[in-house]
Amino acid sequence: MIKAPAYLEQVREPPVTVGLKSPFLVPLLLLIAAAFFLVEEARELQFSEPSVAPANRVSDDVAPKQLDDQTRILTEQCLKRSNEIYAEEVSGFEVIERKVGYFRMRDDRYGKGFHTITKDRLARESEC
Repeated sequence: MIKAPAYLEQVREPPVTVGLKSPFLVPLLLLIAAAFFLVEEARELQFSEPSVAPANRVSDDVAPKQLDDQTRILTEQCLKRSNEIYAEEVSGFEVIERKVGYFRMRDDRYGKGFHTITKDRLARESEC
C-alpha cells in the first residue's frame, strides 16, 4: 500500500465563514433602515387614490384673475422698488460683513441681519 504524504492526510476543516465585519455592519444596517423608511414614506404620500377621485372631471382650480394694465404697472413698480430697497440693504449688509469678518444671519448691534432683510423683502412683495 502506498501511503499518502502527511500533508494530504491532515484533516481538512471546513472553511471558516467570513461574516460581515463590524465596520461594515453598521453602515449596512443604516442603509437598510433608510431604504425601509423611504419606501414607507413613499407609500403614505399618495396624493389621491383612484377610488377617491371625484366623479366629475371638473377642476376645482381657480384661474388667476386678469389684471388690467394700470394694476399690472403698479405691481411692477412696487416690485421694482422692493428690489431696489433690497439691493441697498444687502450692499450695506455686505459692507458690515467685510468689516466684522463674519456672516450675520440675525440682527445685532451692527444692524439688520440677513434674515430680517429677506423677511422684509418678502413682506413688501406680498403687499404688492
